[in-house]
Amino acid sequence: MSSFLPVDSLPKYLSLSDLEPLEPFAQCAAADDANVDRYYLLFLYSLMNNDDIEEARFLLKRMSAARRTVTAGSKDAADISAQLSSVCKILASLWTKDYAKFFSIATDVLQSLPLESPEASILRMLVDHVRDANYQFVSRAFLSGALSDIAVYLGLSDIATMEFLQEKGWSASDEDPSTVIAPVLGIESPRHEAQQKARLDSLTSLITHMQRS
Repeated sequence: MSSFLPVDSLPKYLSLSDLEPLEPFAQCAAADDANVDRYYLLFLYSLMNNDDIEEARFLLKRMSAARRTVTAGSKDAADISAQLSSVCKILASLWTKDYAKFFSIATDVLQSLPLESPEASILRMLVDHVRDANYQFVSRAFLSGALSDIAVYLGLSDIATMEFLQEKGWSASDEDPSTVIAPVLGIESPRHEAQQKARLDSLTSLITHMQRS
């Protein structure tokens, strides 16, 4: 079997077009080649960055069929095996939209990685991507909401969430500082305010139902 190219020799900012052509070589490489496992980590993260969760699940199956996880006694092998386990959990959390678990696992993994490693770079991109996508959802779904609820979608503390939202024009409610209000352009008529409240009540019911299901 041939050796796989060193992952550290790949471009710092990887795209799917960099990674996809390498899969046949990864499938033919030695089962104990740690660079292959690093490659699969990057490939999985890249697919998740492109919101292709279904394809990432198929890739995981192909990877499992083509090779065994590195279980040799070296520290590098043990570290990579742990990372593969973590990326499986990250993928599962995105599949189930369990964002609290996603951000928790991603934070732990990032703390364990060298700051400038390819794995850390692409995982930071994924965290930022998920946070931005969730903010877009929150900004459409919420006219106001509990700070702690929105914090779950952003993977931030309540204080950091407030700072994040304030930068985007949100403000704390005068009646309840733990409630944040989305920015509203223009002066709203009482009728429009009533329509907004009805929309909020409907969205809140929908979100509550989704969270319980």
